[in-house]
Amino acid sequence: MRRIALLTLAVAAAACTPKSEPAGAPAVATVDTATAKPGIDSLRAAYSRLQVAGDASSVAALYTDDATLDAYGAPRSHGRAAIEAGLKAEYGMRKFTLSEATPVATTVRTNTDGSEIGTYHDMFDAGGKKNHEWGRYVVGFTKGTDGKWRLTYLMAFPDSTKTDK
Repeated sequence: MRRIALLTLAVAAAACTPKSEPAGAPAVATVDTATAKPGIDSLRAAYSRLQVAGDASSVAALYTDDATLDAYGAPRSHGRAAIEAGLKAEYGMRKFTLSEATPVATTVRTNTDGSEIGTYHDMFDAGGKKNHEWGRYVVGFTKGTDGKWRLTYLMAFPDSTKTDK
């Protein structure tokens, strides 16, 4: 009986003992948020600037080759070429005069991966009328081997709109 009790105690102790890392296990990389956020901020500013310029090719170049753009009211675009084609169609219908994106939360998960949620305000002329659109967005980012941050995914949808008289 005593032998069974000692064996039970030994098994329980072994189960509760923390396991050590195997030799040569990779160290967890430190995330350099302070370096990543300015790159992400720069990408967001470039997007707004290029959208006001109506430059579909340059806006599309801010996406990865396999990115997805999911904008409310438009077909989902997958891949940089499809995104560019969709933007050309949109810029043909709308002339943006203001494009503001305000981040609510930017998350940098690794030194090459992040995401952001936020709000936007766009003002554009369509059919001779000045329109405003306020909404929300979620975006995924990745940092390429060239050191540039690009969008991997963008979903945007309006909360309210207003047409100036």
